[in-house]
Amino acid sequence: MESPRPYEKFYFRASSLIESVIAITIIAICLLVALKLYVTILEARPSINKHRLKFKVDKLVSEMKLNPSFTSETYDFKTYKIRKTVTENENQQQLKKVSYSIEQQKDTITYHYYILAYEDQP
Repeated sequence: MESPRPYEKFYFRASSLIESVIAITIIAICLLVALKLYVTILEARPSINKHRLKFKVDKLVSEMKLNPSFTSETYDFKTYKIRKTVTENENQQQLKKVSYSIEQQKDTITYHYYILAYEDQP
């Protein structure tokens, strides 16, 4: 029987199989981390419904700036309700804090605005 050559001394028969399994495992872990990050980013984006509600509140604020009425009101819509609450600032009487609370079945979102209320002088 011949003795093995010096360069074949440390040769393993299954080394290419082990290397393949390790490479596939590393690739799978990288893909799972990338998929988890992608799903987290998608869930963090606000939905179209939240943009629509914010647009509705912005529209109500701009209407109030054009026709100032500093009374608390409630706007009822089909799937949600918007409550407008007006409070006066303690330091400045002209500064009004206007809060719009959007009440849905699951949650409530509140937006706060500070608006100067000028009194008409004759």
